Amino acid sequence: MSSKQRSRRDPRREATRSALIEAAESLFAEAGVDGVSTRQIGAAIGSLNTNVVAYHFGDKESLIEAVYRHRLPEIDRRRGQLLDEADLAGTCMDLTLLVRILAQPFLEQVDARGQHTYARFVAGLERSGLSTLRGKFTDDFPATERLIQRIAAFLPDGGLTLLHTRLRLVTALLSSSLLMIDREAANPGEGERLFDDAVAMAATALAAPFQPEFTSLGCPE
Repeated sequence: MSSKQRSRRDPRREATRSALIEAAESLFAEAGVDGVSTRQIGAAIGSLNTNVVAYHFGDKESLIEAVYRHRLPEIDRRRGQLLDEADLAGTCMDLTLLVRILAQPFLEQVDARGQHTYARFVAGLERSGLSTLRGKFTDDFPATERLIQRIAAFLPDGGLTLLHTRLRLVTALLSSSLLMIDREAANPGEGERLFDDAVAMAATALAAPFQPEFTSLGCPE
């Protein structure tokens, strides 16, 4: 076995990568992608190596993709579980419920401080114009794609352009609601009520009549 192969399986190396991913998610959530340097991410995990991010990931875009790879498998699994439960209950064609299934993993994910860092990370990518990076992983998460196709059945006829852009818009709405919960909700019950209201608003927005002058804004989050 070569030294390169051994290094890839080095637990210390994997621990450093995981720490960098979680630090990047948290810092991007707070300050946006443009507001955080790779040196700051390294410093956040206590590394004295100013090039530690470049060593493990190459560049900031690859680190962003690593955050997606870190979070999306569990998000996809959870969406699949909730969608299967809805199918068994015969409630799978209710748009508000489908939006809730889409959003529920965002609500459930919190860091050690109880903050919804992944949802805020996603919002930060939108602000930085990097949300289309999510499109690289579409085929890797089939439960999410199955859910999106169910949601698409409720939209007015506008094709994939309408679907993608409305999903980006409602993702922004839902992420903003979680930011409000993190900053303002006095207790879990208040946060849950606020999120329920955001889900209902998102479902209404998704099904709103199509505007003929609509212009594409790109791929979904």
